[in-house]
Amino acid sequence: MVSAPLFVINTMLTMLYSDNSILFDAIKSCFNEGWIPNIWRFMGHPNIIFVVFLIFVVLCAIFLSVFLKELVCSFRNRQKDYFVVINNVLPEFALFVFTSGVVIYFIGYAYAGTAGNVLTLVLRSILSAFEMFLSKSNLIGIAKNCKESSIYMFCFALVHTLAVLVSMIFAVACFGKRIRHWVRRIVWRFSSSTNTLNVFLGLNEKSCILAESIYKSTGERIIFIDFPEEDCENKNGRSFSGILGLLSYKTNISKCVSDIKYLLLRSSISISEISAEDNDSFGKMDIKCLHRFIEKASAVNFFILTDNEETNLCAALNLLENKAGKDIDNIYCSKRKTKTAVLQEERHEKLHLIDDSVEAILELAKRKDEKGRFVAHPVNFVKVNTELGCVDAQFPFTSMIIGFGITGLEALRFLYEFSVFPDEHGHKTPVKFIVCDDKVNSIKGDLYQEIPALSNLETCGEIEFCPYNTGTLPFYEKLHTIIDRLNYVVIATGDDSRNLNIANMICEHAIQYRVGGLNNFRIFVRLYNSDNEYKFKRVIETYVYYNVQCIEYFGAPRMIYTHKCIVDNEEAVMAEQFRSAYCKVIKESYLPPRERKKEEINNVKNILFGTRKYNRTVLQDKANYKHCYTKEVLLGLDKDKCIPSLPQWPITLNAGKNKDEQNWFKKLINVSICEHLRWNASHIMMGYMPMSSEETNAAVSTCDERSKKHLCLREWEGLKDLSRPDSDYQRYDYMVVLTTIKRYENNK
Repeated sequence: MVSAPLFVINTMLTMLYSDNSILFDAIKSCFNEGWIPNIWRFMGHPNIIFVVFLIFVVLCAIFLSVFLKELVCSFRNRQKDYFVVINNVLPEFALFVFTSGVVIYFIGYAYAGTAGNVLTLVLRSILSAFEMFLSKSNLIGIAKNCKESSIYMFCFALVHTLAVLVSMIFAVACFGKRIRHWVRRIVWRFSSSTNTLNVFLGLNEKSCILAESIYKSTGERIIFIDFPEEDCENKNGRSFSGILGLLSYKTNISKCVSDIKYLLLRSSISISEISAEDNDSFGKMDIKCLHRFIEKASAVNFFILTDNEETNLCAALNLLENKAGKDIDNIYCSKRKTKTAVLQEERHEKLHLIDDSVEAILELAKRKDEKGRFVAHPVNFVKVNTELGCVDAQFPFTSMIIGFGITGLEALRFLYEFSVFPDEHGHKTPVKFIVCDDKVNSIKGDLYQEIPALSNLETCGEIEFCPYNTGTLPFYEKLHTIIDRLNYVVIATGDDSRNLNIANMICEHAIQYRVGGLNNFRIFVRLYNSDNEYKFKRVIETYVYYNVQCIEYFGAPRMIYTHKCIVDNEEAVMAEQFRSAYCKVIKESYLPPRERKKEEINNVKNILFGTRKYNRTVLQDKANYKHCYTKEVLLGLDKDKCIPSLPQWPITLNAGKNKDEQNWFKKLINVSICEHLRWNASHIMMGYMPMSSEETNAAVSTCDERSKKHLCLREWEGLKDLSRPDSDYQRYDYMVVLTTIKRYENNK
């Protein structure tokens, strides 16, 4: 008894002619005489490969299921770029069509001399299946009875149609983006844009991450310039590989920036060959069209973020100094901020160095939660008295920095500046910084020259340098001694696996030995390589599963290379608010940044010292903006429904009408003291020292940029002792507090 599906197939096959193809006749016979008995008969038949037909059915089911799964996932994840969808599903679809073609030709070729030679039959079938994708069919070689079968010819035509469709899809995938690229190039060339043009010299992970962030944040135009490899012998791009590069996009780049609209230009020279003497750098690079795009843009930013930092800086300086640089507004260059590199940055105001280690700490300092709180600021890890605007001195801020490279040094600068708080009497609360690195003694020499006050900080016990690594007995003893009062740990050894292992060890030690639990305690781990981010997330998520939330990572490329961290001018805009308020206090007219820089240089009559004075004041204005959160917490602004009146300086405590008003006045004074302490700490970390009494009396200005000494580097009460005209310097700190409160009111 033949089942219903087999009966239908059997009926269809009996309608076919049977002339030549042995395998075709055998298939019909299989269905005509019964399925099971003929399976065993065919095991001894020369055409035992009939089993391929059965395998084909299974493969069809597998390929189709994989194809549909990939199609659904692609549309879910890449809805904006259908070329990516095609690329994701095309391999499975092509394999399915190829297998179908092999089976079709295998059945059709199974006659005459081929029927008795399985190897020849398989090879002919595979060769013909490949030719299908070139829109070629070998119908002449097919058996007569197959050609006269309507069902066989339908399958034959269907498979060939699908093969041609695969070839067309492949062509569209290869050249479709090129066509869209060409159309977009024409539109951008002849249409003006109110947006900024962002040009990325070189293609790598940093460039792609930042470009995608800029596009999603602003919708601005993006252009990538691809350079040939440094060791490429044929640099004119006319080789076969060069032609392929012009016709198709790099696969990894296309995937990374698949959600943005961009142009890709190909330079004929390497980035190291950009010269300052060239009158037409873009012409030499064979990208003259870039001039047109620049002319149509409202502003132009260049990004040089390749892995060769020395080449990056040279290319940036050469661009700035040749004819092409006059139309560029900013050049962002990936380069470690060494003293020589910073000199170039100070000279060229268009040049902005991007040091991954520095940017990692800046990202940490600006990190906010969903409520807008700066989660990594030290004020979150101390006991705050919002009634008096101070911090409990019995619970001082204690931090440990493991690994004292660039990241560790920047962490020390940030934490030292933002962890100074007044106690209830207006005095600075104790702080403790423990730096652990076995190479710290070889680093301290340069560090002492850069921060002369460091020896005083060691003497008073605020900073302790420990010349040993984790895994040693001294480190374990030190950790065990301070674990109960430790608030803040920064781990940046340069190795992701080691960083994560140290974080796990300290976390387990804290769980075991901290008497007060994990309150006011956090471990921040530097992540260097994007490939390790998943591992970091899994470890942190596991601890969260056990209700242990004390580990966070920072510094990943996707965290650093964002529009907000690299390009966004929010910090600079907010800093100008503090500068404007400062000008009102000293009764000077406010000047925009560039004009103010020229004036500072003219006043000092020295380009170097004038530039440094300008940079120092700009840095303080930006720090005032970032320090707003600390002042808001000390003032308890988030708890007060209504902010009391703001008195004029000087504030007299007994002038308050009631106790609440007097407490408010006390808070304003304490927070003003906190601002002065922050200002002192910032200048100490920049390498400034206090003036002696003789230097103070002889000083013609508040700061000597040559000797890097400032007369205001003293205690809060000591500011009153400065016998100078208009010497009420305390009001400057109070002005910063007022500006912070007014900004908070405007943002409510």
